[in-house]
Amino acid sequence: MASKHKPDSPQASTSRASTGRAGLLVVAAAGVFCLLAAMPVVLPALHLQLQAPAAKTSHGVTLLPAPTAPHPVSLASVAQPIDPDEQPASLPAVNGTREAAAVSAEDSRIRTMLHDAGHIYQPEVIPTRGALPTLVLTAGQSTYTATDLVQYGALVMLPDHAALLLDNVFVSTNARLSLGSSRLRTLYLDNGSGGFASIVAWDGNLSFQGSASQPMTIMGWDRAVNAPAADAGDGRSYIREVGGKMTLSDVRVSSLGFWSGRTGGVAWTGLTGNPSTGGATGSTFTDNTYGAFVSRGSGIAFRDDLFEYNELDGLHIHRYSVNSSVISSSAARNGGNGFIVSPSTVNTLLAGDVSEHNAKDGYFINGKPLATGASASGGSVAPGSGTVVKDSAALDNDEIGILVEGGTGTVIEGDQVCAGVTAIAVRYGVTDGVLTGNDVRCDPRSGFSIGPSTPGLMVSGNTVVGPRTGFLVSNSGSIELDSNLVTGATVFGVSARGLSSKVTGVGNVISGTGFRAVDARADAAAPVLSATNASGWTYHGKVSFWSYLRFHPLAALWLSISILVMLAWVWSHRRRRPSHPYPASTRWRGDAPAAEPAQLTAEPAPAPAAAAAAEPAPAPVAAAPAPIPARAGAAAAQGTPGRSWSIASTVPFHAITETVTATIAGTRPERILADRGQRPGRHGRPDTGWPGDSDQPGTGRGTRVGPRYSDQPGTGRGTRVGPRYSDQPGTGPGGLANGNQANGNQANGNQADGNRADDHPEPGSSPAQAPAEPAAPERGYFDVFAPLPRGVDTR
Repeated sequence: MASKHKPDSPQASTSRASTGRAGLLVVAAAGVFCLLAAMPVVLPALHLQLQAPAAKTSHGVTLLPAPTAPHPVSLASVAQPIDPDEQPASLPAVNGTREAAAVSAEDSRIRTMLHDAGHIYQPEVIPTRGALPTLVLTAGQSTYTATDLVQYGALVMLPDHAALLLDNVFVSTNARLSLGSSRLRTLYLDNGSGGFASIVAWDGNLSFQGSASQPMTIMGWDRAVNAPAADAGDGRSYIREVGGKMTLSDVRVSSLGFWSGRTGGVAWTGLTGNPSTGGATGSTFTDNTYGAFVSRGSGIAFRDDLFEYNELDGLHIHRYSVNSSVISSSAARNGGNGFIVSPSTVNTLLAGDVSEHNAKDGYFINGKPLATGASASGGSVAPGSGTVVKDSAALDNDEIGILVEGGTGTVIEGDQVCAGVTAIAVRYGVTDGVLTGNDVRCDPRSGFSIGPSTPGLMVSGNTVVGPRTGFLVSNSGSIELDSNLVTGATVFGVSARGLSSKVTGVGNVISGTGFRAVDARADAAAPVLSATNASGWTYHGKVSFWSYLRFHPLAALWLSISILVMLAWVWSHRRRRPSHPYPASTRWRGDAPAAEPAQLTAEPAPAPAAAAAAEPAPAPVAAAPAPIPARAGAAAAQGTPGRSWSIASTVPFHAITETVTATIAGTRPERILADRGQRPGRHGRPDTGWPGDSDQPGTGRGTRVGPRYSDQPGTGRGTRVGPRYSDQPGTGPGGLANGNQANGNQANGNQADGNRADDHPEPGSSPAQAPAEPAAPERGYFDVFAPLPRGVDTR
């Protein structure tokens, strides 16, 4: 029996097809994932890379690989520093006004010579007021030599192939002067009280030549001290070429120059449209103001030269100089920079040079424009361009090894730098610069300091060893870091700071021990450094107290302020405060020690004239000296002849209490100062309005009579006679005498109605009767009428 097959339904066929397609997709996805996983192995085998490789060139400059060891810089023997480890030179302490005036006087003299040279046709000596005479050399068929200078009296020959230049020499247009031969090996330029000798050429030519075995020496000489001339503030000899050609070959120049570049020693200074040319070879420039100075030069070349121990810069290539070159030369121990290239220069080359132990930067490339817009001077707004520093060395300079500020197309290539602070700094408008193949060592704080404002900078193939931060980038703009090597960093390998910093790069190697290999802070975007090898970086996050302060200067500042405040507080509390804030002017009655009862001396009472003749006065009774009031001080204890402090019962402040009773033997309590108008003022003066120190008698009831410190009893009533401190007695009863009080006046701290009881006994009383002990004053009253110590009594 044949079986019967049932055909598939359309739905089943569709399900099987969908299952097959899903399987194929799964297999394809698995293959793609496997291929991606194998890419790191497959791509190197096929010589393919996922990221872009590091650039080989930048701005027309071939980029170098990172060096593994510093390369030596070879110098000729004449160019090697003499004493590189000694201290750098410095400017002398001179009067700047006088120096500037000397420069101005030189400019005026040269203009005069230039004017006179147009009217003479043969050499002539022209006297100049305030300066040495000037020998003007006019254009001729032949070159002037030392023989011609001797002929015209400007030069005096000396033994040993030496000569002394006594007058200034002015070489006019198209004239030529050549010095140096077997007869002249040493040329001294005179410096004396009458002025200084100089050699200036204006569109003429100067030539100084020696030989490698017998170099020529040119030196400023002070005949007064028989020594090389020093810059004493009145100017010094110099050599200058203006708009012509000057060459030096195997010359030793020293002790020249003062104040300005054009008078700074040996100077090439061109004119607009007529630059200076020439240069120096195998020569040394030492102990000058500037070693050498170039302004508006063209093609001036220095080779195998030494610039050492000059007061300012070793070699200064100034404005508008074009195509200058410095090859295999050195600058050491100068008071300014070793080599400096100023604004508005073009295509300056420094190659194979050494700048060592200068007081400022080793190399300073200043490419900033002279002006940024319209200005009073009309200076150029074009930046400097094309400066190249290559295969050179900057060693142990006091500030920055190589500093670049501004300029376009600056190249720092293949240099070695040993610095303690910053090795290479690029900032302030450097555009399209290149830093490549440089080797930085000596553990600087920053290997490369980049920014602010360095757009388009390429930093490639540099090595930094042992820095705190290998590359410190601050508001730089867009820069690129490629193939750099940082080893032994202690804080950061690369640190970007500032909002405008945009750092990219590839192929960098960073190793060290610190916080981060790549760091961003102060609103900076994280550097995008692909293929960066930071496997050799070890995180070191332990922060000590000192390391925290080291990286947080504001915290160190506030800590210092806090310590200062604490020290001031401790110092202020070291001294014991007095028991009373004003012991010299007031005292508390409760603080005063109890006074011993005063022993009063009996004195005869003043008697009327009729009774005085019939009845003799009782004899005085001897008494102990009165005690010194409390808080009187040492000055009161010593006393003054003719004066004494009264031991009067003190009166409390009137607003607190109005009366004080004093108990004295033989007397009755009496209200003191019952009359408010007789209340004494400060220091015992009444408030009745009489003049305090008047020598004229006053009038009115209750006024004092007689001198305040008179040694005799007063007589008379109510008038004051004589000067305040008179040594004569006053007139009238009731006056102040010996500090005794009658009718309201003071009496040695005891009070009685009328005259003092002991001095003028009433009928029926005994003169020898001792006074009763006064009652102790109440405590707590503030005594403003207490007598002051004598040392502070201003009366």
